[in-house]
Order: sequence, then structure tokens, then C-alpha cells
Amino acid sequence: MNKGRQEYTITWFIENYSYCWHNNVEKLESPDFTAEGLEGTVWCLSLYPRGDNDESRSKISLFLQRGVLDGFPENMPVKFKLSFRTPDGSVLISRESQHTFRKGEGYGWTQFAQMDEVLLRRKADFLPQDRLCVHCIIWKDEGNIQSVTQFRAVTRIGIRHISFLHIVEGFSSLKPNEKKTIQINSPSGDEFLSSSLHFSDDSCCKGKIMIEIAPSSTDETLTKCKISILDGSGKLIECSSVDNRFKCIREDIKKLPLFLTRTVIVNRKGEYLPDDKLSLLCDCTFSTGIEFDTIENSLHQLPLVAVNLISNNDQNKDTYAAEKLSACPSALDDFKTIYNDLFLSDIELKTKTKSFPAHKIVLCARSSVFKAMLTSDMKEKIMDCIQVDDMENDTVQQLLLFLYSDNLENLQWESAIKLYYAGDKYNIEKLKVLCSSFLLASLSSSNAIELLLLADKHNDSDLRKFIENFILEHEEEVFGSDEWEKLVEINPQLVSRTMHLKYKRNKKGK
Repeated sequence: MNKGRQEYTITWFIENYSYCWHNNVEKLESPDFTAEGLEGTVWCLSLYPRGDNDESRSKISLFLQRGVLDGFPENMPVKFKLSFRTPDGSVLISRESQHTFRKGEGYGWTQFAQMDEVLLRRKADFLPQDRLCVHCIIWKDEGNIQSVTQFRAVTRIGIRHISFLHIVEGFSSLKPNEKKTIQINSPSGDEFLSSSLHFSDDSCCKGKIMIEIAPSSTDETLTKCKISILDGSGKLIECSSVDNRFKCIREDIKKLPLFLTRTVIVNRKGEYLPDDKLSLLCDCTFSTGIEFDTIENSLHQLPLVAVNLISNNDQNKDTYAAEKLSACPSALDDFKTIYNDLFLSDIELKTKTKSFPAHKIVLCARSSVFKAMLTSDMKEKIMDCIQVDDMENDTVQQLLLFLYSDNLENLQWESAIKLYYAGDKYNIEKLKVLCSSFLLASLSSSNAIELLLLADKHNDSDLRKFIENFILEHEEEVFGSDEWEKLVEINPQLVSRTMHLKYKRNKKGK
């Protein structure tokens, strides 16, 4: 007689998830768990933040894994369901399967979720407070649920924030490629990182200033960095910024170019070099590895009615606050209202045919380029007006809506290309990422050339690599198209680069 169904579940919370340092094929594992009804077998969840193989670089891979040394039986047939959930248990993504697991074997989905869906487009759903909720249910028998065994696991990725001043004395007399290095110690007195500055003098990037920040520990990865000049009046002018958390291919931040060249800084010596001294404020965030990893709660083979009572009691504790907070507008809601009402606007963005009121403080907060315009003695600051003659009215309206609300509405192919241009021009990285993700989701053989030209024009190496791989995977359709023939005429250098990649790939495959 069927005794009914026994369920075994683990809810795994990964805190500070966006700071996963893992590259492609590197995994993050939950704590091990087991239960009496699983016959002594040991299990864990394996998550690959940037995919478990080359083809899944833009995906999150998720597997149920059986332990290598967990005793008998040799083969264990189970049914299981993996999902990403909200904190209240609502399912965001769910997949179900059955498999007979041998010792040490994992089974699941290489393309369980899209990276940009989790980290960008629906971050508020998937990562509230930057915490990902992974849920797994395992069962063997069918029928009504008779008992439930639950585990709650937490893995916290450590992060370390540090801000410091890198001061270079006698900047105007600094020679090309001469490094000025400082050491920064941790609160305990140990050396934590070094920061080096130099400027180049070669033909391709003459006068470009580079900053190299290197942690002393190989276990720490520089994930975010923003560098600002502290000018003579005490103002901060952002001159470099990078955030690698959302990239499909993880790149350690080793060198950061400043937006301003040596010539620009020296020519504005009175502003940027008081006493011939360059002062840079560096704000850095490091991923420091696994900080905390444990099973923090478990319920063993309880009747379903008891599990529901416990869950309801836990949820009721937060019901009052949740209901009250849900009725309160968010900060972004308030900012969007300010934009819609044109309340206390103090700057205008002007196209050829229309003016758009805005607020200086919002433009400065969202764009380092706007900030530079409005905090220096440029005409935009003096006239309280920014000319955007190269953009259409709809594009400026969508750009401002994004700056105030952090959202894009009614995005289409053409508008995404125009907003990508705006994001690049005004150094709004998130806007660029959202637009490029939208464009890649619509990538086809017929529009690949247009997107390749866009990536090349804006020197977006990540976007270009993705499109080049797509072209080589669909070479018959792309190389035989009219668009490819036009590319041969207008940009033979780009064609040559693509064909060289094809040659190298073919040679490697032999």
C-alpha cells in the first residue's frame, strides 16, 4: 500500500549574490544536506553564476548534486524540482525532472536562467537586498504529501568596501610610464592593496592616465571601482567608473583609464592641480569569497499540517510591516513624480525642436559626463542648458525617464540603439547594459551586421565578442546576405577581423 509522499526540501539563500566572483565553469555549492528517508544519501545544490560551459556564458546553470562518499545505495532514483523564488515563496522560475543519481553525479539545467534577467531586468524580483533564493524539492513516491523535511541554508559572499586618496605630488613633471605607487593598509595594519598611476606616451593613447589597483590577497577580487578628482575647491569630479558584476565574462579590474588625459588636466592646472598635486578619491568594492555557509534551520519529517502552521506563524510576524510598506511609494516612484510634475526644475535639455526641463542634481547623480558639465566652468553650467541636437525628442524623453525612474518603457529595436548611444555618450553604464541585452535578445542573421557595427563604433568589446560568436555560428546565412556585402564595402577592417577569428577557430578545431 502506498504510504504517501515524503518531501525533502532545501531553501538556499545566497547573500550578496551580485558579487559572485565566479568565472565561466566555476561553481558555488550549498551546504550538504541529508535525511532518514533519503537512505543516508548526501545532497547539495551546485550553481554556476556564469554558466557551466562555453555555450552558457550568459546563463545561470543549476544542478542537484549527489555526494561522492555517501554510502548506499549505488543508484538513487528521485524526482526533483528546482526553482528561484521570492522571499514569500512565490515561484519565479521552476523546472522539474526525474533522474537516477549515481554517487558524485549532478543533474539539472545548464541554461536554467538568463543572467541579465536575474541581475538587471528583474533584479527587484530575483534579488531583493541582493539575496537570491534557490529552492529544491526531492521526492520518490507519489500520492498525497504525508510528511515534509525542510532545510534552510545560507551562504554569504563577503564584500569589503574601501575608499582612499591617491595623491600624486608634482604631477605636471611626471614622465611617461613613470609609476607613482601608494600602499593602503587594512584596519589591522596589514597591507591590503597597492594603487599605481602612470600616463602613456605611445601613438595610440598618448597622455592616457591609467590607475592600477591590486589587492595583496589573491582571494579578493576588485568588482566595482569609481575614481574621482578632488579639485582645488573641494568638489569631486568623476573620471573613471567600472562595475563588473553584470558581465557574462568576468574580468578582474586591474587597470582603469581616466576619462581625462594628462594634457586636459595640465591645461586646467588651476582647477585640477592645486600646488601641482593631483588628488584622486578611489572608491573600491572587493568580493572576498565565502564569508558564511551553513544549514541554519531544519524541520525533520513533520506532518504537512504542522509545517504549514510553522510557516504561517513565521509569515504573520512580517505581515503588518509588509502591508504597510507595500502602500508606501518608493524613492524611485517619488523621483518619477518629480519628473512628471516638472517640480523645481533648474536645467533644460534642448534638441533641435524641443526643450525638456530637468534637475541638475539628478543628472549629476546618474551621469559622470553631466556631472562634469555642470560642476565645471563649461557653458552648460553658465547657461543652465545642455544642447542635445544629436538626439531625437523621443530619445531624450526616454533617457530622462530612465534617469529618474531606473526603468525603460516600450523599448523597441530602434529606440534601444538610440538609447545605447545616449548611454555611451553620457557614461550611463546600466542604460547601455539594458539596451544591449534587449538588442541581443532580438539578435538574428538579418540584424547581426547592424549590431556588430554598433559594438565596433562604441568600442564595446563584450558586445562585439557575443555578436562575432553568433555570426560564426550562423556564417552561411550571414556571409551570404546583402548586409555582409555592404559591410565589405564600408568597413573592410571589421570584415577582416571577423574572418581572422573564423580562421583561428577553424585552425583550433583541427
